Amino acid sequence: MRVAYVEMIGGAAGDMLAGAVLDAGLDAAALERALRTVVADGWTFAPRQVVKCGISARFAGIVVPGEDGSAHHVHDAGGSHRHAHRTLRDVLAILDASGLSARARERAAAVYTRLAQAEAHVHGSDVDTIAFHEVGQLDAILDVAATCVALDELGIDELRASAFPLGHGTIAMAHGTYPNPPPATAQLLLGWPTRSVDIARELVTTTAAAILTTLATPGPRPEMTTEAIGYGAGSNDFPFPNLTRVSFGTATPALDASGDTTRDVVVLEANIDDMSPQHYELAVERVFAAGAHDVWLTPIIMKKGRPAIVLSALADPADERAVARAMLTQTTTIGVRVRTERRHVLPRSIVTIDTPLGSVRVKRSGTNGTLRVRPEYDDLARIARERSLPLAEVVRIVDASLAGAPPS
Repeated sequence: MRVAYVEMIGGAAGDMLAGAVLDAGLDAAALERALRTVVADGWTFAPRQVVKCGISARFAGIVVPGEDGSAHHVHDAGGSHRHAHRTLRDVLAILDASGLSARARERAAAVYTRLAQAEAHVHGSDVDTIAFHEVGQLDAILDVAATCVALDELGIDELRASAFPLGHGTIAMAHGTYPNPPPATAQLLLGWPTRSVDIARELVTTTAAAILTTLATPGPRPEMTTEAIGYGAGSNDFPFPNLTRVSFGTATPALDASGDTTRDVVVLEANIDDMSPQHYELAVERVFAAGAHDVWLTPIIMKKGRPAIVLSALADPADERAVARAMLTQTTTIGVRVRTERRHVLPRSIVTIDTPLGSVRVKRSGTNGTLRVRPEYDDLARIARERSLPLAEVVRIVDASLAGAPPS
């Protein structure tokens, strides 16, 4: 399993997270291509190396002219001026029209939905009418998208974050002067570990708080084989390095006596009694795209003898909000319940073998005492279609090749 750990050494901001993943090796050209599908023009991308308190780091350099945290009008994607106070509907429309992967779009949408819920709570409004100010500007939208693109590009299954550092004093924002951290940031950090830092500056932006509390889980550094480390630089200079560090690698959980590992997963469910059966196929497809490991349908009988369906999904805790949003938007349900469960998982890997019918992906799971080898069904079905063969015949030929394949 691919994991990443975010350490807020000297704070966190959306552009600091983007800088850290670039410093760790994310291809800058690939990131820019993806972000240009979100906002085509009206912004520049010029990442550069800087030094913070003696540590080399990357400054993301995503700049939208006119957006300085106080501007009331910004350049829209087409270059025209537009009011910066976008609603959740506006932001979701920008994301839905983008060329991001389905999983990246769902993750970004989940971040902004959580952000809207926090802003609505603070202002005594609702998520449909709340207007984003600084966090609705294009640079914030691009920063959120950049993190979601990075998780996709680097194949990250689990994101974990350290405690949030918080300064003191006051902060000037669109609505006026606020205590540090601002109310929306404080709302987002409910239930998350924080640490006090003796400095009168904002160390965690609302954008970063929304990204990490939506996509990550709190906790110490996971057991992992670290493969890359990146430092993302902020624009401030403190007595300590204004940096966010992100470490990427492969999880190395200890095996128990049976050779398996344990992980927490979330199970999401919704009872649906008013949706056309024809619509479930696409809904299931999009719930998978949001990050679910498995999705299934169970027939049930509800009150007054009404037949219904339980739509269930299994996902990593980091993908809970994205999967829940997909279930809410792709079906007629108005609520999704979630519970955390622990599952035991055998070690697994995907390898490709050569057969008389061509290359086939094979899943190997278990240890030497419990090794199971199974060809991927999608490859078997593809070969059957391409060669006009019965599926049973393809399975027979591939199984014969597996019997002679060297162990790995």
